[in-house]
Amino acid sequence: MQFNLSFSPAQTEFIATPGATFTQAYQILNNSQNTISLSTSIESWQPQGIDGSVAYLPNQNTGIEFSLNNADLKLGQNFNLRPNESRQLVLKVKIPQDAPLKDNYFTFFISKIGNNSQAELGSSISAKIGSHLLLSVANQENPPAQAKIESFTHSPQIKDVFLTPITFNSIIKNESDYFFRTFGQLSISKNNRTLSEIQLNPQNVLAHHSRQSTPINLNPPFWPGAYQATLSLDASASSASASTSFYVFPFSPLVLIALFAFLIWLIRRKQH
Repeated sequence: MQFNLSFSPAQTEFIATPGATFTQAYQILNNSQNTISLSTSIESWQPQGIDGSVAYLPNQNTGIEFSLNNADLKLGQNFNLRPNESRQLVLKVKIPQDAPLKDNYFTFFISKIGNNSQAELGSSISAKIGSHLLLSVANQENPPAQAKIESFTHSPQIKDVFLTPITFNSIIKNESDYFFRTFGQLSISKNNRTLSEIQLNPQNVLAHHSRQSTPINLNPPFWPGAYQATLSLDASASSASASTSFYVFPFSPLVLIALFAFLIWLIRRKQH
């Protein structure tokens, strides 16, 4: 049976104090032509690698309590959703008074049960879709963030004025206990004059982990000369910055001029 389910929002982010309780509403929609049996669950995870991958920790006990605020449904209880039927689920989150001040990462899963009946808990799961929950437990509204640019590179090292773009890659490290988003810009300058500024694609960098930023491409043409590229993050991430230089040479025009001169030489040689 086809599993065609819409689930929103795809991700939520909260900053809450110890002892706080809050709710988050989710909307699900069955886009298929069949009634499906679903269940809900919460799983903890941690980031893995620098590409945004995660590793789930199903037996992790963070002390944070989750439940559904729906009057007719409990977390983990199976329910049916008819074709094109929509339903709102309200997740309730309770943080212990003695919760550590740090980030916690979870996914709220909607799972399709293998059969199509109101089965008991423990039924086989054939598919699931989830929404990430990034929860910072802190005593202040804007927890401090400490960013470090681990790597800032470009390719190719030497650039032609016309051929191929130049690509900038960076790896941002979070040296704090709370996630932050990579707001910032890439500045391109020549002869101490800023030629362009490109805004970074905002990405979450999770606590004490590194994240590879979305590559930035600059397309030709370029004027020949020496350029400097500076990557800088906003003040909320401790104003981290890094620079690199690249050079542009008129290789392709020189090759065309050389070929043109060679053709003229051949024509004149044949005429003589």
